[in-house]
Amino acid sequence: MRKGIIVLLISMGFSFTASLWAQVYQADPQGIIANILEEIASSTEEEIDLDALAEDLVFFLENPINLNNTTADELNRLVFLSDFQVMSLLDYVKNSSGMLSVFELQMVFGFDFNDIQKLLPFVTVIPVDKKPDLASGLRFGRNDLFVRAKTLLETQRGYTQAPSPSVSRYAGNKMSLYTRYTFKTRRNFQAGFVAEKDAGEEFFAGSNPNGFDHYSFYAQLTDVGRIKSLVVGDFNADFGQGLTLWSSTTFGKSSDVMGYRKRGRGIYRYSSTNENQFLRGAGATVRFGKFYISAFGSYKNIDANISDSLIDGEIVFTSRPTSGLHRTPSEIRNKKTLGEMVVGGNINTSLKNLRIGATGSLVNLDGTYGGAPQLYKSFEPALSNRVNVGVDASYSLGNHMLYGEVAHTLNYGSALIAGGTFRLHPLFNMAILGRSYAKDYSSYYTAALSEGTGNANEKGLLSAFSFKPIKHWEISGYADFFSSTWFRYNVSSPSRGSEYLLQATYSPRSSVSFNLRYRYKQKEKNTTVDSSQLRWVLPYNNQSLRLHCAYSPTRTIELKSRIEFSWYEAEEGNPEKGLLIYQDVSYRPAKIPLTLTARFAIYDTDGWNSRIYAYENDVLYSFSIPAYYSQGTRFYIIGKYSINRNIDIWVRYAQSYFANTTKIGSGLDEIQGPTRSDLRAQIRIRF
Repeated sequence: MRKGIIVLLISMGFSFTASLWAQVYQADPQGIIANILEEIASSTEEEIDLDALAEDLVFFLENPINLNNTTADELNRLVFLSDFQVMSLLDYVKNSSGMLSVFELQMVFGFDFNDIQKLLPFVTVIPVDKKPDLASGLRFGRNDLFVRAKTLLETQRGYTQAPSPSVSRYAGNKMSLYTRYTFKTRRNFQAGFVAEKDAGEEFFAGSNPNGFDHYSFYAQLTDVGRIKSLVVGDFNADFGQGLTLWSSTTFGKSSDVMGYRKRGRGIYRYSSTNENQFLRGAGATVRFGKFYISAFGSYKNIDANISDSLIDGEIVFTSRPTSGLHRTPSEIRNKKTLGEMVVGGNINTSLKNLRIGATGSLVNLDGTYGGAPQLYKSFEPALSNRVNVGVDASYSLGNHMLYGEVAHTLNYGSALIAGGTFRLHPLFNMAILGRSYAKDYSSYYTAALSEGTGNANEKGLLSAFSFKPIKHWEISGYADFFSSTWFRYNVSSPSRGSEYLLQATYSPRSSVSFNLRYRYKQKEKNTTVDSSQLRWVLPYNNQSLRLHCAYSPTRTIELKSRIEFSWYEAEEGNPEKGLLIYQDVSYRPAKIPLTLTARFAIYDTDGWNSRIYAYENDVLYSFSIPAYYSQGTRFYIIGKYSINRNIDIWVRYAQSYFANTTKIGSGLDEIQGPTRSDLRAQIRIRF
């Protein structure tokens, strides 16, 4: 009774806050998810796979988590929550014997208004009911079907008539097709498939007589008896800190101080469109008392350039393309020509505040590498029966978390990553992360934090902080120092570098926020000096300064403005600078199920080295972080219309204009003219 009165008083006293929260529920779900993913993607310059994150957010937006009946594993799927917030929320629910209202989130230690506003669309509070059995869950499952088509409006050289039979052209038309189906219950079961055809690939013809170029299927059972997870088909296996085994997408450095510790989900379904970075077969995680034991086996064919010769009866390959494109005769010849086997497992347990696990994996390719020797790969372990073993642990100590992982490639090198997140004060957080990867450690299906590609030949120390000096202000940043004791790609000597980021965020109201960010990175690379034939390793640096403003003048309009500068300098000269300015506008009429989002951008850079990356909104489950370079403008508009609660339609048109040029691209991708335009449409049906 006392608790109910307190919650009632809080609800009455924060009626204005409640009205602001109501805006979140009325906002466009795609807009909510896009804002979260943009925050995650804004710190990277890589094309990262956001499909899995988007799928979780869409699911919990439509099936909110009951805070009175949830787990750490479920809350961890909300990637914007820190470890400390997850633990604090679970402790509050446990100690209060359940929540009466979402307004109680204001009483949970570690959550401010912005945190609650971000969390609210994905959670609910209802009395704990009897957990449904599997049969009940199957009866009340939901079906979700997506169909998407995309095409480039201009004609690239690859789609023109070849002057002679010996000249390559794309085998298929320029239409890209994608379909995705999912059947999912609240907790216990989900199944689905993904089918995709990229532009230029054949469809029900030639190399693809069965339709699409890529198919993916999965079925997953969770939390039934001793079974925590059972997956058949395509899946991911993520354990520890990503040093021994991690097959899914991962993210690099960011200003999210509490987000550096990886939260592996173990074995779970794969439903993205990356045609190489996944496992295919079966895997399971089973609970025995306080122990969780996982095991899996995977075998699939991957793309490889196969040589004409054999060594001791084995296939010889010279490269392993990872684009997933099969358009030209050479790309089609490389399609799924090399077998890849991956088997492994994990065992972990929790003892009060300590969680410890052990992971092992074996990788084998049905072939031998026969390409030209490359010095920077001199110490890379062979992909014939490569074995990785590792131990990871995490320990929570009040408001602090220590974690790490040590791993070894059998008969080769070892690797170590260790760090901690520290809540030194409600207004000050700090993180430290150190890493040491031997030059002969494995970099296949690993994804621990690193500056280079893969987890080998690197040492580094990163520190980050987040500070809220006064109300509405947050200052955060990181400093990372790294070095390599052996050659790297395009670096023909040992090298070192550093990276710094500092940003300030000011949010006077829920509808207004300003962000100022400065980033500096210094590295080394090969370069030619004074037309010499010798390659010198010299330093270079990139700097960027960004001012971003988000403002919602009304409940139906959202504005985002950005201006960003970039500078590139190298000792051999030829400095470059760049500028990007864009304006985003989103409009969602109150009485019409329509959302319109548009961007107009102007960019001017001296070259590729001063390029500027910016996240772009798209149709649901399609995201990109393109590079703006050269001189020109870019425009896109997205319209989403909900015919009813079960049918949504998206249409997106985008065009880039490059000034002072008569053609765009090169090779088969060349376009005659200064514009590049694409059109895509998508429909979603739920039943």
